[in-house]
Amino acid sequence: MRSHRRLWTLALVAVIGAVFWPVLTFDFLRWDDDINVTQNPMMTAPWSWSLAGRFFDSSTALRFEPLHWLVLRLVASGFGLNPMAWHGLNLVLHVTAGVLFFWVLRKVFVLAGAAPDGFATDAWAWAGAAIWALHPLRAEPVAWVTASTYPLAAVFLLGSFCAYLGAHRNAGLTPTFGWLAAAWICAIAAYASYPVAATYGFWLMAADRWLLKAAPDRWWILGSATVRRWWGKHALFLAPAAVAVGFTVWTRLKTPGIFGEAPTLLSVDAGSRFLTALATIAYFPLRLFWPAGLTPNMPPLHGGALGNALVPVLASMAALALGLVGGQRRTRPGLALVVFGFVALSVPCLGLTERPNWPVDRYSYLVDLVLAGGLAGGGLAWTRANPRWGAWVGGTAAIAGLLVCGTLARRQIAIWHDTDALFAAMERAPGFADNPVQAGYIYFLWGRHATISAQPVRAAEMFGRAQAVYRAAMVAAVRRGDYDEALKTISHLEGHFGLTPELRREKAAWLLRVSRPEEALRELRVAGQALPGDARVRALTEEAERAAGAGRSRARPGGKEGS
Repeated sequence: MRSHRRLWTLALVAVIGAVFWPVLTFDFLRWDDDINVTQNPMMTAPWSWSLAGRFFDSSTALRFEPLHWLVLRLVASGFGLNPMAWHGLNLVLHVTAGVLFFWVLRKVFVLAGAAPDGFATDAWAWAGAAIWALHPLRAEPVAWVTASTYPLAAVFLLGSFCAYLGAHRNAGLTPTFGWLAAAWICAIAAYASYPVAATYGFWLMAADRWLLKAAPDRWWILGSATVRRWWGKHALFLAPAAVAVGFTVWTRLKTPGIFGEAPTLLSVDAGSRFLTALATIAYFPLRLFWPAGLTPNMPPLHGGALGNALVPVLASMAALALGLVGGQRRTRPGLALVVFGFVALSVPCLGLTERPNWPVDRYSYLVDLVLAGGLAGGGLAWTRANPRWGAWVGGTAAIAGLLVCGTLARRQIAIWHDTDALFAAMERAPGFADNPVQAGYIYFLWGRHATISAQPVRAAEMFGRAQAVYRAAMVAAVRRGDYDEALKTISHLEGHFGLTPELRREKAAWLLRVSRPEEALRELRVAGQALPGDARVRALTEEAERAAGAGRSRARPGGKEGS
């Protein structure tokens, strides 16, 4: 039996390698690879306690990922900036995650009573792991060096859950200490790899309830010693996750870094956030079954969360599904585990602290583990229920799924071959022009890449496109009276290219429209030096001085607002 499992494992390694091996020939990208690897001082600075301390400083990538930084530094120390080694890291991590997933699925199927330990269990566990590993949604975490955080976190999470299952091999509420300690250590390693794993503790609570039967009947009544022990066990997993989330949120709010300022929770109403979160829960399975138009960009929601017709439809579907499954949680525990476990792992990707948006491809890396496992479990149960022809139909469907996923994944990784291929694919995406700030930034990065690659004509073309996109977006924002959006766009233009005196003058006018006269005065002083005698600068300056004076008067004690 063990030899058979080794063959299944080797076959899984072979098919993953057959699909994704071309990534070993790929280059670094000017899409955060420069920030995180090729131009990151942490990769080349001498080893020291100060360097180790910087692994815990998330001011660059805005995430708490000290273990990931350590792994990257070890690769840099051993292989320098050889892109094959860095892409090899992603591929090895992904293969490891696929193998661990296969082992975990086998254990889960046996524990759930879906099938005895045997060929059918091995075959469906292998099919579930293979479809997950070969799905085109995996192309981004495998082919993009910067995205190694996702397979690294998945390896530790899967290792943790494997140990957690070992700790509960015996019936009852008391786990084996050694295995539980191993599960806890691996979980902490996952949190330190990337905080997308932060809600893993809630998944364990779902597994206790619907898989292991290790949750007390009245788990919400803390008066029982058994219940307190159960909550204490899960507090071990939830507490370090909360620390990782706290570091990330604090840094995101205090140090915007390379990204825009984080929105406050009040900047988007709670209804929009909740509706979009529900819609995203339905969006993940939709992308799993229909992986069309995959993109590393964050596709915008047109007109805001409530204005997009697709959002309320998907949110309604998610709410209905959750209600139906909740009603059957006692009679169909396997379905409850898949649905509510999937939701638990999805929480960090639902945009609850950011602007409502659709998730990018890599966000599905962890949550699809549950969905793929649920599909494989359903296939196994269906095969057992139809012994005469179920194996043939189920096997044919699984093989077809593998062929489709492998073909699409091989095609999808091609866009990650180099910077030109990536940006050309982004430009072709249907929603590219819908986010002008992002589009302008991509053209700007494309121009910088062309400059470094000694292509001056190409660089000038891309820089020109970037400025044209920014200018068009500003004009459109001003026409509809959205001066905040115009100021947001011009700040990007200024950061990348600087401003002409005329544009600085217009920026001052927009600042006055949003009641920021002091800032407008600073802009007008600079514009006035380059445009002496300009009548519009003079008129705007007089307006700004009056507004600033009135504001200072109201703020003084004894003024209208101070009295």
